[in-house]
Amino acid sequence: MEYLAAAAVFFILGIVSVIVLGSSMSSMSLNGKKTDADTEGILARTSELTCGDQGLERAEKRVSAGMYTVGDYLIRSFTSADYLSMNKDDETFAEDLSVALYGDVDPIVVSRVLTDLEDHSRMYAINEQAKEVKASYASSTSVSPDPGDRFENCVVTKPLEGTDGYTIGIRKVEGSFETTGDEVRTDFFVDGVLYQGNINISDESSDGGSEFVMAWDTAGVDPGDHSVLILLRSSDGRGEIIAGGDISVPRCMTIVNDNVQQGSIDQGTDISWYMFDAQDRDAYVNFVGLSDDIKVTIYNAYGEYIGSNDLAGSDYEVLRGRAQDIEAIKSETGLTDVANKFFVRVERGAECSVSEDAVTYTMVQSRYVARYDGAYMAVLEDPVTAVPTTLPQTGSVDLSEQMISLADLNNNVIETEYSNVRFLPINGMLTEFGLNNLTDGGAVNVFPSFEKTVLNYGYSTGGNSESFTVNAISQEGYAADMTIELEVNGDVSEITSGTRVDLVPGETVIRVTIDSFDGSETQYNIFILNGDDKGDFSENTLSQFPVSYGSGLWLLHNVHPEYNFRPYNTGLDFYTVLDHEDNADRSLANVNSHPAWVVSSSPVYDGGGWMSATNEVVQYFLDPRNFLEPQHVFSFEMLSFDSSAQTVDGVRNMISGSFMDTDEYDYAQIIYDAGELANVSPYFLASRILQEMGYQGQSELCHGTLEGYEGYYNFYNIGSTPDPSIENGALINGARYAMWGRDPDEQEITPEEEALMLPWTSVERAIQGGALWISSSYTDVGQDTLYFQKFDVIENEDGLYQHQYAQNISMAYSEGARYFSGYASINMLDNSFTFVIPVYENMPAEFGVMPDTGA
Repeated sequence: MEYLAAAAVFFILGIVSVIVLGSSMSSMSLNGKKTDADTEGILARTSELTCGDQGLERAEKRVSAGMYTVGDYLIRSFTSADYLSMNKDDETFAEDLSVALYGDVDPIVVSRVLTDLEDHSRMYAINEQAKEVKASYASSTSVSPDPGDRFENCVVTKPLEGTDGYTIGIRKVEGSFETTGDEVRTDFFVDGVLYQGNINISDESSDGGSEFVMAWDTAGVDPGDHSVLILLRSSDGRGEIIAGGDISVPRCMTIVNDNVQQGSIDQGTDISWYMFDAQDRDAYVNFVGLSDDIKVTIYNAYGEYIGSNDLAGSDYEVLRGRAQDIEAIKSETGLTDVANKFFVRVERGAECSVSEDAVTYTMVQSRYVARYDGAYMAVLEDPVTAVPTTLPQTGSVDLSEQMISLADLNNNVIETEYSNVRFLPINGMLTEFGLNNLTDGGAVNVFPSFEKTVLNYGYSTGGNSESFTVNAISQEGYAADMTIELEVNGDVSEITSGTRVDLVPGETVIRVTIDSFDGSETQYNIFILNGDDKGDFSENTLSQFPVSYGSGLWLLHNVHPEYNFRPYNTGLDFYTVLDHEDNADRSLANVNSHPAWVVSSSPVYDGGGWMSATNEVVQYFLDPRNFLEPQHVFSFEMLSFDSSAQTVDGVRNMISGSFMDTDEYDYAQIIYDAGELANVSPYFLASRILQEMGYQGQSELCHGTLEGYEGYYNFYNIGSTPDPSIENGALINGARYAMWGRDPDEQEITPEEEALMLPWTSVERAIQGGALWISSSYTDVGQDTLYFQKFDVIENEDGLYQHQYAQNISMAYSEGARYFSGYASINMLDNSFTFVIPVYENMPAEFGVMPDTGA
């Protein structure tokens, strides 16, 4: 850009030559010579016309010293940004130049200037008129007679102002003009202070002109309100203000990749801003630990809107942004200092309950968010298979021994096993999913109740045709693609959230697919049955159960069509059974793991914190309908040995990572052999051992190390009845059973107990003998499911409620989940299992809601 360069340096060359000359003239000094009256007047008038008052005194000294000429000063002033920002046309410019040189508007001078401007630049016209006054006024640098580049007919198509009243990032002003070349530059005036901008001129636009993009990085501007003008100037000495206005630059705090940072909307304010350099990655910003509802918005490096999320009632908010092409931004804007920056705005949400008080939250800048040791953590490496989409209903990979790197709030890096970490259900998840009836908008009772990590649901109408709307909201909001399909008796159509659905007889499936920002895909389903199905499940199975069992059973049938379900009609009133089970130490919960589940006034029945469970908790675990879903239906699995469904490898997968994962004993083979010997599922035995001994073998009974009873083992806690009167009463009673059987005071083992391999003086004898005890005491007398072992509702010689294996109220629930994991680990979830499900009379109308906290 020769002319722009000349405009910037011509007077510098003159200065250098004058300084060199002055060094040989001892009589010359900065103040050694006075300017004449004409010169002083020209300089003063020029300064006043071009808003150069602050530089007048310095200009007078330099002109008097011969450092530059009057022509130099005139060219510098009349092509300055200050003067050009006044948007004066050629005629007004000519009049101003006449006033500067002669003190008034001389029509002859104006005519001469306009004539010069027809074929030359403003610099040339200034220099020619200066020489007319005095030859010595000529510029010290040669001024080209060429006209230079010029522009006209400028149209701005994208203004300066930012989004939502704020200006952030690299501001672009886009438009088109007609130009004779590319020697055009731009300047930004912020509150009168000059900031150099950048301009890129593209090929000809559709209307024959050229398109341009001006760019200015607001990072260099202090936060606050500012007045901005944008000057477009060309090498012919002309310029024009093409855009401007008032802007507000927010104060942006910095957030960083792989970090956990606290944030807040401060008291008395409504918005907080953050700047995020995602480096070479996509932007992931997760908001967790919200004290109230917030709305979050993300903008790109240009300050352009990407998306917003404000999910009422959600525990989390997330923002996502694709990595930006830095080289493309540099090419488009001409800027060199460019980064993959995003801007984040946080404001009070639509359902925020406070208008003045502070709202706090935690920000985690990583693809996945972990919960570890009671705190939120950034995940420093993609877990790949150990992500929230690895859900119980889809199967999983055993990652218990693999390590993962996390970062905490203090930037400490923590290495831990996957099994110690809970991943937040964010990527590819729904935050709402269900059906709303048309009468009052209330939720239809699909089963189970919606949870983000539960993918499959069932609903049986009992034959009553209904109409409802579908409700589905993605956790990622704008950042994920959501597709909803309606399948009616095999015919598929696409619908949207809020669509009305009128059920027809037969089978309906509502299928929601989430294509997550991170590329993963998750599918949710609601399986609906209205009347009879296309097969015989309704006729042969559902008809054998009460209507309230229908939704869960229909769900299970769709997810695992090979499963078989048998009702066990107890003939018992549900609330009568509840009264018996809610009785002192018959149903216990652990105050350490579930403090809300226990009766606060209950005694502690052993040193592990076991106390009486509340009535609500007992009712939940007693109601079999609560477990008619894929993970916990194994509470009802028939527990007989089945070599076609149970393997040594399956046992090995179940105990992987536990205290039995050791080279000292082949626990998997020992347990499998015990199951075959006793005709009991080895998965049941493995799960029962983990349940009773603790995952890491916390009980001394599995090591034979209880003081005073060394060398005796009891892997199933048989006979370990609590005794609050002595320390470790339950452990001592279990060890005494391992030594002498049912009546340790007699210190005599009966022939029946010898058949159970008592005394249990080795790992093998204790595991196999205990399996025989379980078989003879429970499975052989009809208590052939986990549920029936916890709740004795089988009428046999012992009567009801007396012959219960465990006091732990969630025993069947927890062990059933372990069965599920064991089968999933060897890809056997689709085998033809048989489940025996109890049925009571007078069952509660409401069910399916876990009390207080999860198990």
